Amino acid sequence: MVKKIISMAIVLGLALILILPQDLLAGTTGKISGKIINEETGEVLPGVAVSIVGTKMGALTDENGEFYIINVPPGNYTLKAELIGYAPVEVTNVDVSVDLTSYIDYSLSRKALELGKTIVVTAERPLVIKDKTASLKVVEAEEIQNLPTRGYEDIVGLQAGVVRFRDNANTRQRGGHQTAANSMQLNIRGGRSSEVAYYVDGFSQQDPLSGVSTTNINNNALAEVEISTGGFPAEYGWAASGVINATTKEGTAEFAGSVEAITDNVLSDNYDYNNYSVDIGGPIPFLEEAMSGSSFFLSGERRWQGDRQPSSIIDDPLPHNSLGGWSGQGKLSLKFNDNMNLKIGGMYSFDNWKEYRHNYYFDIEHSPKYEDENYSMYAKWTHTLNPETFYSTSVSYFVTKRIRGDGVHFDDLEMYKRPNGQPSFDATGLFYSWDDINGETETIFDYVIDTTLIDSIETEPDEWEYIYDYDTTTDRMYILAGDEGHVWDDLYKRKSSYIGIDADITSQITPNHLMKLGLDFQRHTLRYYRHLFPTNPTSQDIDRYGYDEYGNETDDLDWRNEAKHPITLAFYGQDKFEWQDLVVNAGLRWDYFDSKALRVKNLQYPFDPEGGTNIVLDRTDLEDSKAETRLSPRLGVAFPISDKTVFHVSYGLFFQRPDLQNLYVGYDYYEYKVNSGGYFYPFGNPNLEPEKTTAYEFGIDHQLGDNTAFQVTAFYKDVQNLTQVATFPAQPKAYSIYFNQDFGTIKGMDFSLKMRRMHNISLDLAYTLSWANGTGSFAGTQQNIAWVSSEVPVQTAPLVFDMRHKFTGIVDIRTGRGEGPMLGNIYPLENAGVNFVFDLSSGTPYSPVRLDADPITLYSVSYTPAAPVNSRYSDWKFRIDMKASKTFHIGRANLDVYVWVLNLLDGDNVLAVYESSGSAESTYWLTTESGENWMDTYNTASDASGLTGYEKYVLKEKDPGNYDIPRQVRFGIRMSF
Repeated sequence: MVKKIISMAIVLGLALILILPQDLLAGTTGKISGKIINEETGEVLPGVAVSIVGTKMGALTDENGEFYIINVPPGNYTLKAELIGYAPVEVTNVDVSVDLTSYIDYSLSRKALELGKTIVVTAERPLVIKDKTASLKVVEAEEIQNLPTRGYEDIVGLQAGVVRFRDNANTRQRGGHQTAANSMQLNIRGGRSSEVAYYVDGFSQQDPLSGVSTTNINNNALAEVEISTGGFPAEYGWAASGVINATTKEGTAEFAGSVEAITDNVLSDNYDYNNYSVDIGGPIPFLEEAMSGSSFFLSGERRWQGDRQPSSIIDDPLPHNSLGGWSGQGKLSLKFNDNMNLKIGGMYSFDNWKEYRHNYYFDIEHSPKYEDENYSMYAKWTHTLNPETFYSTSVSYFVTKRIRGDGVHFDDLEMYKRPNGQPSFDATGLFYSWDDINGETETIFDYVIDTTLIDSIETEPDEWEYIYDYDTTTDRMYILAGDEGHVWDDLYKRKSSYIGIDADITSQITPNHLMKLGLDFQRHTLRYYRHLFPTNPTSQDIDRYGYDEYGNETDDLDWRNEAKHPITLAFYGQDKFEWQDLVVNAGLRWDYFDSKALRVKNLQYPFDPEGGTNIVLDRTDLEDSKAETRLSPRLGVAFPISDKTVFHVSYGLFFQRPDLQNLYVGYDYYEYKVNSGGYFYPFGNPNLEPEKTTAYEFGIDHQLGDNTAFQVTAFYKDVQNLTQVATFPAQPKAYSIYFNQDFGTIKGMDFSLKMRRMHNISLDLAYTLSWANGTGSFAGTQQNIAWVSSEVPVQTAPLVFDMRHKFTGIVDIRTGRGEGPMLGNIYPLENAGVNFVFDLSSGTPYSPVRLDADPITLYSVSYTPAAPVNSRYSDWKFRIDMKASKTFHIGRANLDVYVWVLNLLDGDNVLAVYESSGSAESTYWLTTESGENWMDTYNTASDASGLTGYEKYVLKEKDPGNYDIPRQVRFGIRMSF
């Protein structure tokens, strides 16, 4: 034992010497353990050779008949046991998952030796996971293929404790342009969406600026998805609510792959949904002999959606709501010998998508457009020193980028400029203004452009969207006519990247102790650009770092606007103690975070720390940021109450790095705004500290008979130091920045029932009862209060994603070969199946406001409360999704054809309501005296829309974003070989 500890220390020391900047690495392998006895006598059998068929991994049983095999990649295996004088036994269908132990016990028989055959036994995945010390759900490749979902985030959204949230009405509270995604956000156990960590093949896929992940993965490339909603071990850092660990497939000993196409363009009522994917894997050509066991896997996906989020109240696809994207993954596994393995992998995803905004109904082409791009590469070296010990080191590189801008001009800053101002709202203040010149020639706007464009305009006018003229006297280009209404006046860019390495060592120090020690070091390069008024050529309202004033990426900047390079360092150790059926997961993590930012010495007098009257920010007014260190203990225990009942309890202290866009600021902008004051826009505070969550949970897993089990888990979370905006009374002008001032408590219970397949039917039911309360749901919840400089109320209320009740049911009915009703000599329903997902949930809260103020006019920015914050809830939601499929065997290939239906019953599920009425259909304001007076004022059509004020108001109330999707029917075909 002493030698093993010394060997671990040596290897870890070498890794420390080699350390470079790196990313946080999650667990990627599991363990197989068991005990082998003599079938006739019941005595333990030492010296039995246990091996994983098709690999060179294995072990010998010790004097107690016990064995273990560590460092096993997730997957489905066959385990073989052999001992001279006994018949060999193979156990098929052995599932291995990340960070879990698969327990397989054997009995070998001397009598069976006379048969001269290998005994084959089929294992079943246990209904009660003995070493699960906290809430964990594993979804494997077969389940992923059967579910009516696409992508790992959809799978996560089905789990207990996870809320899929999209609140159209509350977008103003959280700065939706930065956190917007082309799907619903995920909130786990009452935490903010940025508190969820996303890993693919063990490497982080998260943007530290915004806290979100926009990486897409081909569904057919997923081997398994693990969802941890509490009690995750010490190897996971900077995550407070949940950890999503997706593992992609590896190549097998034989070539295999698939081709898939999905579309809804078969029926006349469709939303132009299209998805095409291909994947292939197998042994690496020409290396079968030199590097036996080496493999490759490649996958790619192309997706196009004419309407990425349809609304159930709109018959046709929403305009300007499309998505086009690509993604690809690749992985090489190079086995140099039985003990040395190198994995090289990479991923890429790109999405170009548009966002329908109802305010732009008459000016839809100018509603925002987004581009999300992600790519990563990694190399991971694993060396098995002996059957009990292995270590890994890895090098990784990750980049994530986002651009958001006007739907027409996008990131072309010059095309935004409007020296004479741009139109804002129509006369009623309900919609952004649009061009209504009806083909007449008149000057609308003018702006300076590069004169080299003139010849192109004059000679090829058909290539231009608008009618232009050039005035040589003023050197200006004039837009004479065209669809040029209100321009989205907020250009946003971000780019985050990291490069680094990781080192860890794992050793089964004794048959009872599996220990892991590791370190993480990561260095990021962060760039940010937000031009709040690009239509104004003289505007200085540009918060930036790592970009020049025109939005070009550059490193040629001084301290005011240079790119940011935060670093994090972590050491962790964890021990998995297994004795009989008792399992203890204990760990300790030490985190170090240095934002490498400059911070103002005196927030009240930022330009003169001594309290003077200087109005210029100097480098001497700033000081280096303070590095933060945190210690996080983690403890989880699972022990049996009976042979079919396991009790578990866990405790953990978790720290969440604040979203770094709330920590950094460009100091040109800082100086400008503190001097000028004016409109409300909060910016980063380099004094922010990590957010803190203390979490507890305990639960019982009990098996009912041979095929059914249920789980009950209670959880409680105390959350402190959450980020929230507030106005600081500084000189010469007050300004709004972020502080660590929010807190909250989350409590609840998860109930689940799982039935293994019986008579062709399997069930997976889950129900969550929870209460999520806090002082702020997002970092910008108090923005209106900060704007008017009123006192921030220090009281808790339900968070906007507090979903009191959530029930999810998954019913899978499936037949095998020769099963189902018989028609003549055939079984028409053999190899067929249908999967139903039932989703029933209560509504989310909203804050009632008085009826006497119109809540949907674009002039409205603050309302008069009619009841406490988030004191009322919207209606319940119910939805059924379905996927029905049939498989045809064609030689070695399988042909799957299926129908995939979302919202099978075509229900109108409400996502958001108007705070004045609690209804998604009407504000009820027109029934008030002020509403009636307003209708009298706008009782005739006054613009090109041809609508009266009343007709416009009713149109504005019918916001598609208030409702979930309608029924969608998609057809798919998948050929696998």
